[in-house]
Amino acid sequence: MAANYHYVGSYDERIFEQEFRDRFGKKPRYNANAIPDLLVLLRLINRDTNITDIRWAAYMLATVAWETTSPVTQFIQAKNKKGKPLVDKAGKAVMLKRRAWLMTMAPVDEVGHGKGRNYHEPVKVAKLADGSVRVTEQDGDQFKITAAGAISKLTKGAKMGTVDGGAAVKAYNDDTGAEFAYFGRGYVQLTWWSNYATTGAAIGQGLNLLLDPELVKTPAIAYAVMSHGMLTGDGFANGKKFSTYFSGKARNYVGARAMVNGSDHAKDIAAIAEVFEAVLLAAGPNRPITFAPPIDSSLAGMPLPGARFTSQSRFFQ
Repeated sequence: MAANYHYVGSYDERIFEQEFRDRFGKKPRYNANAIPDLLVLLRLINRDTNITDIRWAAYMLATVAWETTSPVTQFIQAKNKKGKPLVDKAGKAVMLKRRAWLMTMAPVDEVGHGKGRNYHEPVKVAKLADGSVRVTEQDGDQFKITAAGAISKLTKGAKMGTVDGGAAVKAYNDDTGAEFAYFGRGYVQLTWWSNYATTGAAIGQGLNLLLDPELVKTPAIAYAVMSHGMLTGDGFANGKKFSTYFSGKARNYVGARAMVNGSDHAKDIAAIAEVFEAVLLAAGPNRPITFAPPIDSSLAGMPLPGARFTSQSRFFQ
């Protein structure tokens, strides 16, 4: 029998966590320390009334699992050739230090901060008297951004982006704005100052993300950026959206990678999404009736199910 992917209920955290441990526990990227951040993400999904399809939630979780995989330092007890734990003369465990690439499920910075790309160099951002903002790039090109996120050129022939490693011109050095870099941040990698401006306005944050790009690494905003982009095709999603890949009987986890990064590791992420789909089905529509989802009060200030984040929402406060 085909699964019914339409679902507007919540997911039971206890079942979700156990299913996650059971299904991912032996996978090379598994990281038990990431579970608290994973549950934060699940709560954000639970509160997003626009996420009405289990496949959408599964693909967001898989994307975050892949995009936030980072080198993590681990300490493990050494073992002898027979597999028995080693201890020193004082009876203390002999520990080995190793670095492993593991899922963190928390918002992260882009590895390398976009080095070599045309968005790597910082720009200067200055508030203007009318509430708009001026952006000056290192090659002297200037732009004006309204509070609604509309971008216009202030210098003739201005083109976004500068050559990485180039020398800044006098107009840049003389500009009084604050200096920020707009490399990838978040659950998905939001890049370019223009995307920070337009996406911030679209999710009810005005120009806050442009004026403080580190906000994109807070879970609520990182989630809003990802959800908005995948639902609408705006910002990082390059015109691609959920409904293109998951609608009716359509279930294209491989193709959905185009929302984030072309076809890069599309099959790897699709395989992760397949497992998360099973986890969500078990924790949502297929859960035993005896498991009632607990009332969650751990994310104070977030909207209850049925609410939606806006510029006035407590979601961001």
